[in-house]
Amino acid sequence: MSTNTGRIYNWAIRRTESKRSPLWVGLLFFLELILFIPLDAILLFFCLQNRSKIFYYVLIAAAASTLSALCGYLVGHLLWDLVGPYVLNHWISAASFDRFASHYQAFEDWAIFGGSLLPFPLKLLSLSAGLFHLKLGSFLGCVFLARSLRFFLVGITVYFWGEKVKSFVDRHFNRLLLLIGAKLAIGLALFWAIAT
Repeated sequence: MSTNTGRIYNWAIRRTESKRSPLWVGLLFFLELILFIPLDAILLFFCLQNRSKIFYYVLIAAAASTLSALCGYLVGHLLWDLVGPYVLNHWISAASFDRFASHYQAFEDWAIFGGSLLPFPLKLLSLSAGLFHLKLGSFLGCVFLARSLRFFLVGITVYFWGEKVKSFVDRHFNRLLLLIGAKLAIGLALFWAIAT
């Protein structure tokens, strides 16, 4: 394990042992919009260290992640007037943008649910949902349901196979961190492919 990833790992372990561990889960998942760490792996740590609180952590993570998505939605919704002309003139043509918007709006619930369930960057998902003015209530409902299911799967995995999971995470923490870059690259490539 490299020095940087070792620091993240040790920091996460110390937080799991804190009396304020539920607060740390909530804060980390609320900051999901700006963090670049694998939060599913962090949730694993918390669940492994406090098995009696697994589903409490899952609920906190899902709620905080949904609040983070709301913040991203609002930023995308409110800042489009400011950055829209720059994006349309420099990054994407107006025709491609309109085509992408029509695809997104046609399948908005499935796109939001699928993106929230899969390891797709919440940053891109929530900012784009606000940018394209998707229905807020539907957006939040889909994010909360998908995140609850995703984090419940993490929790149930720890509940039944805790020691095997801990051993795997301990051995492969570096690789889990590398998935972040892959997630962002795939998300950006997908947006670009749909828009062009």
